[in-house]
Amino acid sequence: MPIIKTNDINLYYEIHGSGEPLVLVSGYSLSHLIWNGLIPSLSKHFQVIVFDNRGCGQSDTPEGGYHPKMFAEDIIGLLDALRIDSAHVMGESMGTLIVQRLCLDHRDRVKKAILCAPFAALPAVSLFNLNMIFKLAKKGVDRLTLVELNCWWLFSDEFVSNPDNIKRYLADYQANPFPQSLEGALYQANALNVDFRHELKNIPHAVLLLAGERDIISPLYCAEFMHQEIPNSELHVFKQMGHMFNYEIPETSTKKVIHFLLQK
Repeated sequence: MPIIKTNDINLYYEIHGSGEPLVLVSGYSLSHLIWNGLIPSLSKHFQVIVFDNRGCGQSDTPEGGYHPKMFAEDIIGLLDALRIDSAHVMGESMGTLIVQRLCLDHRDRVKKAILCAPFAALPAVSLFNLNMIFKLAKKGVDRLTLVELNCWWLFSDEFVSNPDNIKRYLADYQANPFPQSLEGALYQANALNVDFRHELKNIPHAVLLLAGERDIISPLYCAEFMHQEIPNSELHVFKQMGHMFNYEIPETSTKKVIHFLLQK
């Protein structure tokens, strides 16, 4: 089992394929398994590195509120352990906050960056929804019901309208042999309450912003603002899609990523 020690925690990781390194950074409460739909295509072109953020999956869950800087330092420790000087980095949702910190704090370690369902400051309505989920959990509502309840925040109308899609998503959730603890979810949630909007202009890298047209959690205006602020950025919007378009349309989103990373 591939585990490295970084910042006093055990961090689980996997490597797929060969080529230029590409690190995939998962979103809030999600393990490396969320990238399963993208890895087969990406690993044909890149050395794909996936891992579990602290507080999730097979990585440690130390006590305390986490911060994107902390997550970013964990990734630097992983790159150091693998003797990788620099890599492309792609994050999803909360993972985009972590990638932003990597770009700002460790510029020489990042080649290109891809931000999926991005935000530099999570809207208050999304933080409110998260707090309500925690209240329901503390009142005894089981995790699977809470995951199902959150589907309308995550997916497109078309996806949710098909019961088989929800069954597949819930089956994938239940198939995870290392579900996140409530403590891990609470610790990770602290990292969502940040605001990096004033720092975006200092990101020097080529950045691809991928957004869902109907994303409720990080609405399109979040990506549009980032596009205006990040000097060397491009924005692509997936029509009719919600927050987790990588799960809904993995082949389509992967094509955008590969094209961006391979172009000179």
